[in-house]
Amino acid sequence: PGPPPPSRCTQVAKAVSAPAAASPLPPAGLAKRMKKSKQPPQVTKDLGRWKAADDLLLINAVLQTNDLSSVHLGVKFSCRFNLREIQERWYALLYDPVISKLACQAMRQLHPEAIAAIQSKVLFSKAEEQLLSRVGSSSQPALDTFQELLHKHPDVFYPARTARALQLHWQLMKQYYLLHDQT
Repeated sequence: PGPPPPSRCTQVAKAVSAPAAASPLPPAGLAKRMKKSKQPPQVTKDLGRWKAADDLLLINAVLQTNDLSSVHLGVKFSCRFNLREIQERWYALLYDPVISKLACQAMRQLHPEAIAAIQSKVLFSKAEEQLLSRVGSSSQPALDTFQELLHKHPDVFYPARTARALQLHWQLMKQYYLLHDQT
């Protein structure tokens, strides 16, 4: 197996709005008092609950599904977040330069094995499931069938997907009667 695909942190960093222009320096006495309360309380509150692994999982899941509700229902984070918290974190990653920068730095420090484990948990997109649903339910497809799907549709499948992962997801789809030829 080759190296893991590049982190999607760069995509998020590009989506983040440019930081505001630097303000003029305050007087010397005021500068010392301002340093203590540099970050708003929301930033420090979120830092404790949202781990780098959660941020990476959130980013990859949203990029895969384009649906925060699906992410809320289908992704297991290290902590139980409600839909509103997930929405707030997503918007903070996109539009808050401080949170985005800190999150990207933390995600860059994740071990490659941790990144691979996180990427293996990414939700399947509707397009991926549509391709998988076309594999007949009456057959018992081998790994080669799913490997061929990966090679034929590299633009559809998430880069970290393996033939085994596709096979396991296909089996789940078959179990729940979600395949194209099932009623």
